[in-house]
Amino acid sequence: MTGIETTIVTALTNNFIGQMIKSGWEGINKNELLNKDVGQLIKEGKYLFLREYTQRYWDRHGMIKVLKMSKPMDLESIYVNVKCLGNLVRDYYDENLENKYRESKQRRFNFRDDGKKDGLLLANQEQYLMVLGGPGIGKSTFLRKVGLEALKGNQGSYQHPLTPVLLELKNFKENEINIQVLIEEEFKICGFPNVEKNISNKLEKGELLILLDGLDEVPTANVYNVIEKIQDFVDRHHKNRFILSCRTAARTHLRRFTDIEIVEFDDQQIQSFIEHWFSSELDRKNETAKNCWELLQKEEYKSAKELAHTPLLLTFLCLVYDENQSFPTNRSRLYQDALRILLEKWSAEKRLPNRGLVYENLSIEQEEILLSEVAYQNFVADKLFLEKREVVKQIKDHLKQNLNAPQHLDGEKVLKTIEIEQGILVERARDIYSFSHLTLQEYLTAQYIYDNDLIEQTVKNHITETRWQEVFLLVAGLMRGKADKLLLAMEKEAHNYLTTPLGQKLVPILQWADEMTKDSVDSPIKPVERRALANSVVIANSVIISIADTISIADTISMKIADTLSIRFISNAQEIAKAYAHKFAYGITITNSIAVANIDEFVRLVNLFAQDRIVSKVNFSQLSADLEAFKQIIPDDKATKKERREFADQFLKMWNTAFNLTPELLNLSPEEAYEIDRHYFYINRLILDCQKVAVNISPTVWQEIEERMLRVP
Repeated sequence: MTGIETTIVTALTNNFIGQMIKSGWEGINKNELLNKDVGQLIKEGKYLFLREYTQRYWDRHGMIKVLKMSKPMDLESIYVNVKCLGNLVRDYYDENLENKYRESKQRRFNFRDDGKKDGLLLANQEQYLMVLGGPGIGKSTFLRKVGLEALKGNQGSYQHPLTPVLLELKNFKENEINIQVLIEEEFKICGFPNVEKNISNKLEKGELLILLDGLDEVPTANVYNVIEKIQDFVDRHHKNRFILSCRTAARTHLRRFTDIEIVEFDDQQIQSFIEHWFSSELDRKNETAKNCWELLQKEEYKSAKELAHTPLLLTFLCLVYDENQSFPTNRSRLYQDALRILLEKWSAEKRLPNRGLVYENLSIEQEEILLSEVAYQNFVADKLFLEKREVVKQIKDHLKQNLNAPQHLDGEKVLKTIEIEQGILVERARDIYSFSHLTLQEYLTAQYIYDNDLIEQTVKNHITETRWQEVFLLVAGLMRGKADKLLLAMEKEAHNYLTTPLGQKLVPILQWADEMTKDSVDSPIKPVERRALANSVVIANSVIISIADTISIADTISMKIADTLSIRFISNAQEIAKAYAHKFAYGITITNSIAVANIDEFVRLVNLFAQDRIVSKVNFSQLSADLEAFKQIIPDDKATKKERREFADQFLKMWNTAFNLTPELLNLSPEEAYEIDRHYFYINRLILDCQKVAVNISPTVWQEIEERMLRVP
């Protein structure tokens, strides 16, 4: 035991002794404890059971070691206060969940945050408390924390001077269960004197805090017997305080008990947990917690962050980050591991009994295939919230179509067991289900596409739907036998777009960009990146011309162009290319409010073009001289709107002439430019993103794709 742990146990023991002195225990000499040094008495071998009880509680319930943790961590160092809701939304019918979710504009399915209260506050308020929540949400940890706070006495956050006793209900396997005897055993094993008599007295006076953990973990055959015994025990010893935990899906209503549900971590709790986890001196020096949190904020890890709202999966993410000081680029492996934790590892670590008859002969692998089919069918239908009868039918249909799957299983019982034991499917409102995390539905959808060779079909039907973006990235990560097929299918759709009416308007722009950049062979920028930048020059300039007469062209518009049009393509290329995007967008859109500083933006842009030899058919020396000349004739504050407009027209004419931009090229409206970006350039960006995360790609195939990218086939 470390020095810190020894200090904690000593403090707990001292507080526990204070409780015993106050409440009394036959066989303990109060005067001796009051008048002598307790530490010395324990050293002399007296009252060792007092320290033994706190030591035993700390060893069993004060330390946490889950998943792949190399060593246990003390609960106090990483605990984050949980928040709870009183009214369970799944108790009510709600046919509007799908719309509410989409209106919330977030990835979390459980988006209700109103009315949350601190868990310890509720534990202090309620004498009989039923703590509900999904797998890995922190129910057991919460009960252990309340027990520790009770052991601290006046120094803790639990306001009632009671002795905590924690019983794990998964051990209630026998038909004959005597809860009082089990409580007595907790004291007998530590060497307390006169246990039966003292426990009877304490129960009669109401001096115990009885923590019953895991009602859902009771063996199925014995659950109703256990519930009856608990209810009877609570009725007979109603002066004591009780906290009972159970997974929400398996809950039952007990008299006297107030139901509360632990809700997912919010962002503040996630950040706090990460800070607690990475709190060593070395981690503080290297700002590990800050770096981990900031990485989760990035767009590419938004799906990983969604998992972090579940404490168990946040623990998993911290372990991954601790090992690599990063998260893997190929997120499919990350989500596969997270799914396996829920499917089997968590139950195995908690040493739960076998599943029971409902899962007889249905293996984890078969269940994963079943879940992937349910995920895919509903993702294709754009349904995230599913009626119970639909899910049950899909389960039944799947079992019928699989020769090696057990045919006798009841679809409704399978659904309920998945919800109770793994929490992968969750009842969000009465008879309305969803996957626990959108991330897991996306991963399982990707798995189904890969397993069933639906890559070309899915690309053709869904390539430009942004909600499929993460699915395509996950498919790329799953394709261990080369992702060439996926990338080539995407390239084909990009080329097909060029045959559409709007695509035909893009063709001459692509040809211009190719012609302007193909001879810059000594440029440090890749050809595809040079083509991307050249395309941005035309499209952004075309939009500016079309909107100049109708709105004030200011910085906000420039940023919109940089963020929504073809310029954004560059953000997926080399870092060196990024510098061009905002400079061009800003410079090209401020000509109606010209100042010397605005012209300087163009000068810097031209210098960047010349320095990195982006295009080969522009006289940059002459262009720089023309820009300097325009700085001398900028309209002053007294100029009329017409004079400013004329100056802007002259400026754009000079710029377009330098880049050989003809009116035929500059004929895209903002709406057309947006549609082109949403289809053609989006597909090309997605190809680049998939290439980054793919495990295996043929170098030859990728080189050929890159050579053809942003060119007319």
